[in-house]
Amino acid sequence: MANPKTTTYDFKKVSVVVDGVIITGFMDGESIQTEKNEDDVNVHVGADGGVTFSETNDDTGTITLTIKQTSPSDPYLRQLRASKRIFPVQIIDSNSNTFRAGGSECRIVKSPSRSYGNEVSGLEWQIAVADFKEV
Repeated sequence: MANPKTTTYDFKKVSVVVDGVIITGFMDGESIQTEKNEDDVNVHVGADGGVTFSETNDDTGTITLTIKQTSPSDPYLRQLRASKRIFPVQIIDSNSNTFRAGGSECRIVKSPSRSYGNEVSGLEWQIAVADFKEV
């Protein structure tokens, strides 16, 4: 009988879709990161100990993709950056069908730095998301 606490994770079931194009050629390790830029609330404690939560209303976030320097997605991301267009990004984890992140108003922050050596290096593409959501 299988242990109900045992699960399986497969990176191939995680998709990154940038303006309708599926990104491929990721580096090994942590190759996709999502992060909301600010906390949802600020906490203020008064002199008398009273606590006030204030909503930040900052819905921005950052998505960082680390792809191999040989990735077929690198020229596409460079072209998208050069276009200065606003575009949608979605990250879909089909392992559990419970996680999605992204937004419809995104821009590439800058071209990644490059390094060369006897191993394949990674390129970190940072994408700013104006309407970041995680569900």
